[in-house]
Amino acid sequence: MLLAICALILAACAPAPTANVLGYELKKRLHVYPSPPHTGPTGTLSGQIFNDAQSPIPGAVALIATATGTPYTATTDARGIYTITQIPPGQYVPAFSAPGYVETALHDSVGIPRLLTITGATTTHAPPVRLETYTPPPLPQSLPHAVDLTLRDTYVAQASFPAGATAHVHTYTFTHNAVVINSLRLYLPLAATPQDAVQLPLLFMIYPTDTAAWEDVSVAYAAEGYAFVAISPAAAHGLNIDAHAQDARVAFHLARGGHLTRAIDTASAATIDVAIDPQRAIALGGSFSSAVLHRFLRDEAPNITAWVNVGGISNAFTGAAEFYAGELEMPPAFEYAIPALGPANIYPLPFLRYSPVYSAGYLPPTYIVHTAADRIATIDQAHQLEAALRAAEIPVETLYYTDDSHYLMIGEYMTPASRNVYYGIQDYIRAQFGE
Repeated sequence: MLLAICALILAACAPAPTANVLGYELKKRLHVYPSPPHTGPTGTLSGQIFNDAQSPIPGAVALIATATGTPYTATTDARGIYTITQIPPGQYVPAFSAPGYVETALHDSVGIPRLLTITGATTTHAPPVRLETYTPPPLPQSLPHAVDLTLRDTYVAQASFPAGATAHVHTYTFTHNAVVINSLRLYLPLAATPQDAVQLPLLFMIYPTDTAAWEDVSVAYAAEGYAFVAISPAAAHGLNIDAHAQDARVAFHLARGGHLTRAIDTASAATIDVAIDPQRAIALGGSFSSAVLHRFLRDEAPNITAWVNVGGISNAFTGAAEFYAGELEMPPAFEYAIPALGPANIYPLPFLRYSPVYSAGYLPPTYIVHTAADRIATIDQAHQLEAALRAAEIPVETLYYTDDSHYLMIGEYMTPASRNVYYGIQDYIRAQFGE
């Protein structure tokens, strides 16, 4: 499954992912990585950022990165002016980000990336940049009919932890933008009956791999008294995180709209119709799915009480720099995921879309879980996200630890630390829901 996902990632990346990977392999054979640090004179880049109304945008981020991802950034002042310093000489395409605006890279009139040359001990002046106001893409009208929502199966599942955890499981398919999504699942506490009048709080999980592989986790959280809705990225979208995020939005609104909670319980043949409280929803994700969750939250943060980020990615630029320096231990199926994005100095936008640290102001209250033993997404990713959230005055709590537990894995993989993760997330959820 992972190999298939990787193949689709390489097929979906732009620009020219296959060429990017081949270039990476050639440079690796020539021992280009890791590149030696620059020790000579550095340059400066300055410019100004405006909005659609030609007014300056204060607090926007201007960024350029080396080919291997090391970022250099600056924040605009009240006049929208930025000055990035200490840049190694070379050619770069600058990128720009601000909460509420579309991420933009410097380009010409036909959309081709525009390279600027930075030289040592001089200042390069970039042309003014206009950021377009971001508007969430519209969802299909008349859900669930527009996406052909179909109930596939219902059954009762049991988790190995906590003791006695069970849930009703309802599996669904829907079609969005010509892609069939078959990973949507709803888990309801077994105690929920047709007579229940209580609206259950919603836990909305985006898993990094197929939802079926995480059923123990889903059942465990549902058994605590929540409507647990889970979805995972469709392989057909490859590395297109915006497409994955829009699929997740459809699933989320199907849940909030009450379209997932009516089903037939196979054990009793009774119709289960337990309402989901649209005012209480917490989103969860981690590892590679955190990138999808970030984009989902850009559109849905007003509808989310809080979110939980477990071992997630928050700055793809520094993650790429660690990868090229040989500091990460990527799973074999994802070995080429970063090289497929291309050199960050020319194509910064794919990396920026994985980097909410540069526009964290849109995020809701946050709970960060990360272990220092993580060698795929290092704990520095969590530290950067925490700092960005605090700078944006977003409420944030953290659970940092040091062993190599498997985060949310339940059963034979559990360690004392992963039990603490489970209960820590539970405590955070209850506090956010006022329980």
